[in-house]
Amino acid sequence: MTKIHKQKFWRFAALPWLLLTIAALLATGGWLLKANSQDATNVKNALQEIIIDQTGATSNMNKKRISNLSVSHSSTGWNVEISINADKELTVISTKQKMLTQTIAILDSLPKIDQLEDMSFSWLYPIGNEQNEVDYQSVLSFRLDKKTREQLIWDNVTPSILPDLVIDYEERLLLE
Repeated sequence: MTKIHKQKFWRFAALPWLLLTIAALLATGGWLLKANSQDATNVKNALQEIIIDQTGATSNMNKKRISNLSVSHSSTGWNVEISINADKELTVISTKQKMLTQTIAILDSLPKIDQLEDMSFSWLYPIGNEQNEVDYQSVLSFRLDKKTREQLIWDNVTPSILPDLVIDYEERLLLE
């Protein structure tokens, strides 16, 4: 065999292995990323039930409580992003307090769903813009991982210490 023939042979010999590897990665990756599977639907339904049980189906401003709920599958469980419409209370401090209290109530009910990994919460509240239009924007957000959630005794967690326990805690100037 000449040198050119050897190169062509190895190129064509490696091609089936390369295609097989790509097919395996696509099959595995596709399974991991399917957020529309029956399992994802079950997780979303269980979360919706918990959130509505703890906070009500609508806010006191007649907005649907859950603005957005998305789940994505990782190798160890489900990651969740939740956007919730907040209630308007008498003062800014009481509004923030209610958001944190309702978050604790939701998190206290989560052990019923053991496949949850990282969770991101975002509380939405009406904010006026420059054109005097009201837009619902995130005023309080944070992330919480499974390890931290499992270590906490939620009956002992108060709204004042929750910001110190979570990851990436952010609140808009409106609430400070």
